[in-house]
Amino acid sequence: MINDVKWIQARRHAKNWQQAIDIAAHPLILFGAAQPQYLDGIIENTLSWGPYYLIAPGVALPHARPEQGANHNQITVTTLSTPVEFGHEDCDPVWLLLCVSAIDANEHIKIIQKISQLIDSPEILITLREAQTDEDLYSLIANSLTAN
Repeated sequence: MINDVKWIQARRHAKNWQQAIDIAAHPLILFGAAQPQYLDGIIENTLSWGPYYLIAPGVALPHARPEQGANHNQITVTTLSTPVEFGHEDCDPVWLLLCVSAIDANEHIKIIQKISQLIDSPEILITLREAQTDEDLYSLIANSLTAN
């Protein structure tokens, strides 16, 4: 699913959670995995229900419902140069965003399983956070997913 560096963004700068989501979702929209309104769906859902997609300290899994503009299954990985606050007591501030486009619930579960491989290891998280370039981050993720 993360089969190309185009889905990876290392050390991006965001002023707030909205901009962080915009940055994280950009490749999904740019490369056709989601429609432009998918980003609006994530932001609208967050404003309605809070940051329901913060899954661990420093880690966000922003996503919207398939009918909000998902075209096919894809994950983008974005690290932030400076973490941002999402308003979640246990998980703020966020530095890693794994933005997901999934077309159905079964696929969503498969994507979550893949992501859990990445965030399950403190050592992997440290190396992901330290990656300076998109290419370095892609290499680390590709190696981590194939090792598990």
